[in-house]
Amino acid sequence: MQNKVITFTIFMEPVAKGRPRFGRGRTYTPEKTRTAEDEIRWHIIRMFETFAPCYEKGVPLKLEAVFYKTRPKRLPKRICLPTGKPDIDNLLKALVDAMAGLLFLNDSQITSVTARKRYGDPPRIEVSLREDTIEQEEQ
Repeated sequence: MQNKVITFTIFMEPVAKGRPRFGRGRTYTPEKTRTAEDEIRWHIIRMFETFAPCYEKGVPLKLEAVFYKTRPKRLPKRICLPTGKPDIDNLLKALVDAMAGLLFLNDSQITSVTARKRYGDPPRIEVSLREDTIEQEEQ
């Protein structure tokens, strides 16, 4: 599906990918992370009504994501951008892991990423996914 742009918004509080936990002789993903990834998958399936990847194997992809977090009430108005946890790379990892297999086959297909962390009401994740090309860099 060449030149296809997929844009969508998921209305939920962004959740970072948690570190793997160890217990009872095995490794497992924390419950909060599993729940968030399941919620993202549910939204994608509901929006696109698909279980087959939109982009074929080997297609390079450009991902743009904006994570809007709820602004804490105690935070002074002069602070405009969220500089605390969660880290933006962990927010991205949770999003990408949830999209893998639904919108693309493997997260290794993502060759460009633009990500922002902001305060916003309602909390949400705005996503844009498109085929990546060298020509886009020259513009």
